[in-house]
Amino acid sequence: MSADALDRQHRAREAGRLLNEPLLAEAMEAVRMKALVELGTVDLGDIKKVMELRALANGTQELLDALTAILLEGGGMDGGIAPETVDAQG
Repeated sequence: MSADALDRQHRAREAGRLLNEPLLAEAMEAVRMKALVELGTVDLGDIKKVMELRALANGTQELLDALTAILLEGGGMDGGIAPETVDAQG
């Protein structure tokens, strides 16, 4: 196997590992929940703060989706190696 193919496999494995990292999912959910809790207590007259919190709550999934796309692109996905199909051992 060529060095380029090995590098693509390695990058695909790493992309898969990052995308399936429970800590990342937990952190994103914690950010979202914190924003939602704050939305429940914010002065509704403070439109700027309400908009910021809504953007943060809604943006966490969008951010995760964007990170997924970047990781897949950087993971050598143009070569047709899907992270979920690469054995974690090798």
